Amino acid sequence: MTKIQHALIGIVMLAAAGTANAQTAKPAAPVAAPASAPMAKASAPMAAKPPEAAAKPAASPAPPKPTPSKELEALMKPFEGSWKCETKFAANALGPGSPETNAKSSVKFKKDLDGFVYRGEWEIKKQKGIEMPIKGILYLGFDPGSMQVIATSDDNVGGIGMGAGKITGDSVTYTGEQYMMGMKIKSRETMSIKGPKEAFHKLEMDMGKGFMTFDEDTCKK
Repeated sequence: MTKIQHALIGIVMLAAAGTANAQTAKPAAPVAAPASAPMAKASAPMAAKPPEAAAKPAASPAPPKPTPSKELEALMKPFEGSWKCETKFAANALGPGSPETNAKSSVKFKKDLDGFVYRGEWEIKKQKGIEMPIKGILYLGFDPGSMQVIATSDDNVGGIGMGAGKITGDSVTYTGEQYMMGMKIKSRETMSIKGPKEAFHKLEMDMGKGFMTFDEDTCKK
């Protein structure tokens, strides 16, 4: 083997060794550090506890159910039923210059509107001294506030009356006003029981000179 050949072999071996050394010396790729876990999201703030609902106020007690008046029932019970009456009109009661007049009449009372009122229906038929039939309706109720009987009346000649008064034993007298023939007149009426089968009624009017008797009714069953 010539020197030249030895020299070439040596060069090749050195080159190979250099290459090997270079590959060995090449630093290894750095190992990637494990990615840090992302920070957990901050937990959402706890919802504020809603304030407890205010306790509902206790329900107000129901108002007492209205009941018919015992006072009115005690007064009117003896009046219930049908009555035949003798009516006496005072002079001038049936018109200026009219004489005192007696007439036959009738009246009947019954409980009405679930016992809260008593309804009376009266009638005077056409007869001597009475030129035309007269009839009307009377309602009697009771006001527990003032402890009074409240009366309203209407008739077939345009009369309308209203009044109020206290019960006294078997009797009631109520004072008010009558509207008739275009006039307003103060009135006072009395109803009373005279016995098991006898009742009495009196109507008075004030024409500006004090109360004067207009008519009286004596009734029997």
